[in-house]
Amino acid sequence: MQNCDQLVDPAIACPPRDAAMVLTAAPPIPESSGIWAEHFRRAYLQSLGHHRQFYDDFSEYGRSDGARCAFYFIPGINGTPGQIRFALPSLLQRFGREIYLRACYLPEFSSNRPVWEKYSGDNVLKKRAQVARDLEHMLAEFPHVYVVASSNGFYDLVAAWDRLPAGASRRLTLLWVACAPDQFETSPWVERFYRWTGFQHEGFPWAAVPNGNWLCWMNSESSTLLRWRRGRERRTFFKADIESRFRVAGICWAYVSPECFNHSLESVTQAHSRPLDVATFVLAGSRDGYWHGQPPGALQKTLDRYLVRKVIVIRPASHLWVVTPDHLDIFLAQVPDPPR
Repeated sequence: MQNCDQLVDPAIACPPRDAAMVLTAAPPIPESSGIWAEHFRRAYLQSLGHHRQFYDDFSEYGRSDGARCAFYFIPGINGTPGQIRFALPSLLQRFGREIYLRACYLPEFSSNRPVWEKYSGDNVLKKRAQVARDLEHMLAEFPHVYVVASSNGFYDLVAAWDRLPAGASRRLTLLWVACAPDQFETSPWVERFYRWTGFQHEGFPWAAVPNGNWLCWMNSESSTLLRWRRGRERRTFFKADIESRFRVAGICWAYVSPECFNHSLESVTQAHSRPLDVATFVLAGSRDGYWHGQPPGALQKTLDRYLVRKVIVIRPASHLWVVTPDHLDIFLAQVPDPPR
């Protein structure tokens, strides 16, 4: 791999499920909350126990003994270990069936836990320590490890980098998929819906905002499904199977707090002292709504700030749908086999 940027354009283990973590009644909320806040919170908390195809806590796949390739997955904000299964068919096609995959998991970030409880200062530090601990164990077991960082999960790796064993960068290959900025833009959309669905938690405002393909003219990240086709293959992918969504009045909603997310990101990016000198492959969507509103060149500047060696693959897709099979297969074709 050259020390320069390249642009390319066009067996399962699971932590035990704790039923007590699936709350069905919303705790009291401040009087200053939105007029329908209690109703929305109750619907969201009930949804935490609903069936989802990928949004779960399954964190280990395959057998470690005899594995040809080892992977470590770091979910992004409000992501879960199970999300890696959405990419698993492409990984198997590219690297074969003899793979072992482990995902970062902590009970504090369980798919059954409300999002506003996840991002305390202590929990963010725990995730950073878990990433370092997991990679240390995997490097002790495997000669080479592919780190798959989803979205802003990359910044957890940045925060943990100095805790990795000496020489780790030579034995790692980083795959940053659906790369995201290190800060969320403030949104008038959130401010508008706060008066109806919002509440405060530990000093941060949270609001439920609507999602629907009919809203994509405002923001491409509002989509709820994608009808995918390639040749004779046909699939309909639903965002509620991959990310946290719930329904009220027949509409999909998501809880967000840019202020809380930014506070959490700042606490990990502050640990950043120098760019990571590790072989890196970046998959970005040219229609990614999280980069819209950013200054011109923000994507390249962010990559230069955090990475020394990188191959950048840009595909015509939004943030989540850039990891559909056609885009992911093109991306993985750029990634070399593990050293022998």
